[in-house]
Amino acid sequence: MALRTHTISKKKDTHNQIWEWEETPELLAAIEQLHKSSQVVDNIRVPRLHVGNMNPAQLKKRNG
Repeated sequence: MALRTHTISKKKDTHNQIWEWEETPELLAAIEQLHKSSQVVDNIRVPRLHVGNMNPAQLKKRNG
């Protein structure tokens, strides 16, 4: 297990963020599974379908 850190630097030093986590075998397995499932989703091809405009015209107020 390794302790990993990630620092996000901001303009003001008081707003900097430090993220720390332990890199466990369970975490590495979960990240690997996430990469595999993301790759499967990226490989799915969806045809581009024309749906048209779903926004109806606004009704004008009638004076009178």
